[in-house]
Amino acid sequence: MALALSPSPSLPHAHVSQTFPPMSILRRIPLLHLKPQRRRLATLAAAAVRQDTTVWTPTPLAEISPAAESLFHVSIDISDAPDIASSHTRAGQYLQLRVVDVGKPTFLAIASPPSFASASGAFEFLVKSVAGSTAEVLCGLKKGDVVEISQVMGRGFAVDRIQPPDEYPTVLIFATGSGI
Repeated sequence: MALALSPSPSLPHAHVSQTFPPMSILRRIPLLHLKPQRRRLATLAAAAVRQDTTVWTPTPLAEISPAAESLFHVSIDISDAPDIASSHTRAGQYLQLRVVDVGKPTFLAIASPPSFASASGAFEFLVKSVAGSTAEVLCGLKKGDVVEISQVMGRGFAVDRIQPPDEYPTVLIFATGSGI
């Protein structure tokens, strides 16, 4: 079942996608008496029918260009979504991105600093194109093509906890994947 709800008054640019039946149709399965393997399978089955409550915001690609072998610089115009721009408050936060007509979204670390989103109205990403993935489809798009993004997620890096900051003018943060 697919249902697109009209935009909410607080998020006029967004829509909600519901792709699974509501949880109310599920029976509560007492999992404690099951063997560990069956308990795991029952938990996975329940997770498979959870309702998708992600709020997706359609946004155009502002730029997409090669950055290195199999890596692309992707800039997404969020000027029409100031609430999303202002929710990026710390380095290390991420969001989900999906391409229309491609079922599985991808998680992307926001490469631009939080101040950049408010000043320029864009998020920047470094995306690795992996064969058969949503990222590969994204890297094949052109400027102006529309993708959908979720709200910003994660707590980011707590660099404000470095005390005293004057004694640590350079901080190195290591990550895996294209987030580095």
